[in-house]
Amino acid sequence: MLVLISLIRVGQAQAVFKPVLSVEPNSPQIFRGETVTLTCRISGWSGLYYWNKDGGYSHSSAENYYTIKVDQSHRYRCYGSIDGRSTPWSNEVTLSVIERPKAVLTLQPDGQIFSGQEITFTCEIRGHADTEWMYNWNKDGVQISSYTESRKYSFTPVESLSAKYTCSGRRRSDSQTSETSNTVTLTVSEKPKPTVRVNPQSSVYTGDRVTLNCNLLSNGWTFLWYKDRVQVAEDTNTLHDTVSNAGETVYQCKARRGNYDSELSDTVTLTVRALPKPVVSINPDEQVYRGETVTLRCDLQDEEDSDWIYSWNKDGSGVSSEQEYRISSAETSHAGKYTCRGRERGGSHSSHTSDAVTLTVSDDVAGPSDVIYTELEIKPQKKAKKNQVKVSVEYGTVYSQLKQNS
Repeated sequence: MLVLISLIRVGQAQAVFKPVLSVEPNSPQIFRGETVTLTCRISGWSGLYYWNKDGGYSHSSAENYYTIKVDQSHRYRCYGSIDGRSTPWSNEVTLSVIERPKAVLTLQPDGQIFSGQEITFTCEIRGHADTEWMYNWNKDGVQISSYTESRKYSFTPVESLSAKYTCSGRRRSDSQTSETSNTVTLTVSEKPKPTVRVNPQSSVYTGDRVTLNCNLLSNGWTFLWYKDRVQVAEDTNTLHDTVSNAGETVYQCKARRGNYDSELSDTVTLTVRALPKPVVSINPDEQVYRGETVTLRCDLQDEEDSDWIYSWNKDGSGVSSEQEYRISSAETSHAGKYTCRGRERGGSHSSHTSDAVTLTVSDDVAGPSDVIYTELEIKPQKKAKKNQVKVSVEYGTVYSQLKQNS
């Protein structure tokens, strides 16, 4: 009799308590493939636990928890039973299953990356607020940072390298994790060094306009130019410069992308020469007689004769295009002021104009009968004759030019 009363009390006591069903992690949405634990709590209970899924029997166990890997949404309830007596049904728990989000990894800057350039990886869980997540970072499959608050991971590589990076997220509220991101391969090259090309490459004279190009085999750069170590231009990879001073001028450039600068290029030294000024020589002299042969020659100092084409002017009018202007038989009409000038063969340069040389042609005609050369041999005498002038002479030959009287 005592035993029966005890059983009835236990059964009545246990029937009074309604089970409470809970789930961990407790989230309104569970990612597909996530593991959750359902717990059926009945105060002081020592009987079996029965589980119901979507209104149908699922299973029973002596444990009050039920661990499952969810693949789709379901409704769950539980109750307890002992010796044929059962508790009421618990509250209903609905597991709303959604696809597990996948992290998306991006890298800035895009394109070619160089040592010394700051880079930033960004891990994004699309469709979710950044503040919901902590972020995990991996390099070549090895964790390098464990669930940090920032979705950005920045660093500055100091040498060339190649590595594969991934990221994933863990939700703050329930520790559910995203799928691992896509793999981003980071390739870091040595710091770049641009090259400079100049045009023209030779025969540069004062007043010339030269064009220089700064070249780098990647996109997205602005360029800075230096002339004799002083910055003279920015933004363009082409520099146009008019050189005004003779001598050596040194040019360099470098490239800039964001706050990152390349190496300086090698120097390009441009040798600038002053435009030459010809010198005129005349043979035999600037004053000649009619009928004489006269040769005028135009010379450019420190220049190769074959590199230039020459032109002659007499009193402002062109008379010849040869380096030497030869007059075989001078006439008074040949008299005048002569100048010459050089023009670079195959180029665009012209020299300065020479100083003028004045050629004078005498009306007197020079001929063989006009000049008499007499060779005299003089010997000393012991005694001068009367009415003779005593002279002091040396042995030798004396030349005398006599003008024949007309």
